[in-house]
Amino acid sequence: MEEETEKQGGFLKYLIIILIILVVVFLSQQAYFQGWGKTVISNAQEKAGAYLSKGSNWAVDNVLPQVNDKVQSGGEAIQSAVDQQKNNISESSESITESITEKISNYFSGISDSIFHPGENNNCPAPVNQ
Repeated sequence: MEEETEKQGGFLKYLIIILIILVVVFLSQQAYFQGWGKTVISNAQEKAGAYLSKGSNWAVDNVLPQVNDKVQSGGEAIQSAVDQQKNNISESSESITESITEKISNYFSGISDSIFHPGENNNCPAPVNQ
């Protein structure tokens, strides 16, 4: 029984809301209420503009500094990771360059030995691993 009363109350509430909307729509089309409608709309726009301005100021004052801090700390972390990777690449490229230079040197010394000392078994020396 209580459910039926609640259903009827909810139905009645929605019916009243629909009727109010229909009355407003009907009256907004009448020439007599046109000036009043413009006044109501302009007042609503002013109040909404003030409300949005306050909301914007709140966001700038409260949200923006927190977001800025997070972005800066994230940027610093990324920059340190990039710098570390640059150092790793620089160090590895130096060691690769030294390794290649040493291998080329060993190769040409093997060729020169085979030219100047033919018949000896040192034509291709084993690479020196470090």
